[in-house]
Amino acid sequence: MGHFLDVALTFPAVVYTVLLGVSLVYWVFVMIGAAHVNLLGDAADAAADAALDGVAKGALEGATKGMLEGAADHLDAAGGDVDADIGDADGGLMAALKLRSAPATVVMSLVILWAWIFAILGAEAVESLLAGTAATAARVGILVAAPVLALFPTSLLVRPLAKIFIPVQADRHETLVGKLCTIRTGTVTARFGEAFVEDGGAGLVVRVRIEGEDKLSRGDQALLVAYDEERGEFTVAPMAGLLTGREPEDEVDPDQRMARRS
Repeated sequence: MGHFLDVALTFPAVVYTVLLGVSLVYWVFVMIGAAHVNLLGDAADAAADAALDGVAKGALEGATKGMLEGAADHLDAAGGDVDADIGDADGGLMAALKLRSAPATVVMSLVILWAWIFAILGAEAVESLLAGTAATAARVGILVAAPVLALFPTSLLVRPLAKIFIPVQADRHETLVGKLCTIRTGTVTARFGEAFVEDGGAGLVVRVRIEGEDKLSRGDQALLVAYDEERGEFTVAPMAGLLTGREPEDEVDPDQRMARRS
């Protein structure tokens, strides 16, 4: 066990050991967020989770992208036939290996895991077979080659997961017109308001506005009656008024309104 730790914490394996640690931290926070664990209170916990999630994900993606680009540069310097446009080459490789079948964070986490395994095995071989300058050169080669080799077992693991990660097509906003919603802000006006709409899944939060003198408060039920595509807002009508057969205030003639009040 002690020898294994020595290898994992020496070059080149230590690079992937650190990245693997970052990846594990990222997934820990993903699981905490999925379990809705409230450690610091609603607002503070949400802010902390968002910040830590962003740091972990940014570090993971940035480090992995740098490794892959470094590998491409290394092969190009060695005379390999590498496309000058790394983005196009990487896109073609991703498509060929079916690496786009899963989210980028899943793919990169698996790449780091396999690169770490290859780095450990390579470092063990170098330690037993080489020494001096040759060993140093071999370790550098392992650092560069490990993430490239890791793409292939990652591809084999990702392909069976393709069906799990099929994106769900979101409903167009126009199809929500006519559905019920629940007001989630303190009030709804002609310029402000949000509501929650059940969509058969996790639900949607939409921007809503109300016309006329009707009022809506948090928890009230309303009907989505129109959608303004330019502003991205729904017009809502109170369910209370619809259930009692009352006409919206802005559709009632002013003379009739005065007569009713008198």
